[in-house]
Amino acid sequence: MRGVEHKGHEELALLELVLQLHGEFRRSLEPIRVTPLQAGVLLFIRRHAHARMTDAATALRLRLPTLSEVVKDLVRKRWVTRRRSVTDTRVVHLSLSRRGLVITRKIEIQVRRVSTGVAANKVLTAAGLTRPHRVPAQLKEASS
Repeated sequence: MRGVEHKGHEELALLELVLQLHGEFRRSLEPIRVTPLQAGVLLFIRRHAHARMTDAATALRLRLPTLSEVVKDLVRKRWVTRRRSVTDTRVVHLSLSRRGLVITRKIEIQVRRVSTGVAANKVLTAAGLTRPHRVPAQLKEASS
């Protein structure tokens, strides 16, 4: 039974880490007015030019109606363009606009900052210098 309890604690710790990372990403993206979900969709479209809505939903593990709402916001912000396929009008292709390219570059910078903080946290934790998942403010500033 102890093995089951231990595994349960590992899963809870993993969930805790995921929630902390989500919070870090959310906070880092606030200055550029992008949510983590919007950032994920924008970065997917950047990596997959002219991606189909269904492919993006599948890759990002989103339901199509959820992705449609996010894309609607991104189109309204003029970061993404939607285009129906000429061969099959049921298919919708997504592309980044020029503004979308600019915002994805900003997103990538913010993601790198969070990643740098996470990497620094791993080093400090391994050295026993800090509690897990906490990066001192001075270190965050130094890595920026």
